[in-house]
Amino acid sequence: MAAPVVISQYWAGDATDPGPAIAELKQRLMALEKLPSHATLISAGEVGILRDPQVAEFHQWLSQYCKVTFISAACTSLHAGILDFYHSNLNNTVVISLELDKTFQQACLNSLGIGNERDQDGLDVVPGVGFIALSRLKDGLEKNEQTRRQVVVEKCQLFSQQSGMAGTQALIGRLAQQLQALPQEILPVSFDICSNWGRSLLMGVNIRLASKRQSVQWLDSIETCQRHYLSLKPLFELQLYKEKLAQHSLMLLTLGGGGRVGLLQLGSNNSEKSAAAIELPQASFEQHSLADDIRGYELALNLLGDNKVAGYQQIRDTLKYPHSRYRGMDNHYFKW
Repeated sequence: MAAPVVISQYWAGDATDPGPAIAELKQRLMALEKLPSHATLISAGEVGILRDPQVAEFHQWLSQYCKVTFISAACTSLHAGILDFYHSNLNNTVVISLELDKTFQQACLNSLGIGNERDQDGLDVVPGVGFIALSRLKDGLEKNEQTRRQVVVEKCQLFSQQSGMAGTQALIGRLAQQLQALPQEILPVSFDICSNWGRSLLMGVNIRLASKRQSVQWLDSIETCQRHYLSLKPLFELQLYKEKLAQHSLMLLTLGGGGRVGLLQLGSNNSEKSAAAIELPQASFEQHSLADDIRGYELALNLLGDNKVAGYQQIRDTLKYPHSRYRGMDNHYFKW
């Protein structure tokens, strides 16, 4: 069994103005005690963001210091990055979320009918950047001030909904099972979001729990309005609720395109509870061509100017996560 994973440092920030945001990200990465020899880039927009000159420059800069892998699983990409590290031979890595190039990211949402165009759900992309520095929990070491600040990954799962109404009901049941009879020391953060699917899931979970005479005391989601933080949602919520880790664990729930729900439960390393029993689930990934997919996105954006329908279709064809063949595949992600 792999050693439990800890987050030694983390940060997320707004990138409405991407230049200063990328500069701060670089500064914070270089301020780490030691920049790992490996880094994982993630984005809900998959490798399409690498077309952006500022993102491409950051990628090139980072590649001078470490081997870089690109991973995505829609807005649950942070979970995928943690699972990929857990099952690797690495002792440490840094998972960097780049939710940049708002025009492209918004086009992805709009192509799926959940963006900010007329008669859509209204999700509006908020650009951001952030990272988590991951390492293995070293058991048996006496805890000091530094190790007590570490955040332990207690659970990390990617649920995938099967197609159809039966799939929706099954997913509601699985989420309700995670939440029912939740110990008081675990605080769940809502996955409420301005989408029809998300609200039907949340309503279904609450109804299912009420039928068992149970209820959940949710901490508020940061996405209750149209603002959409993509894969950075759990990281911004960790920053928002970090003071609660002194006495509690946080169960962060995030919805992802293609019927995905990410569950990330985090606890403090300053407690006396043993981490020996922590085991994350098996995961799988599919390898793809970076060059081929970037060409696909370039074609899509060229089409958008003259033929929006064709451009959106090309985006859907190039994105991996919306395809129905991945429905029902838990803990599955994509790698370039």
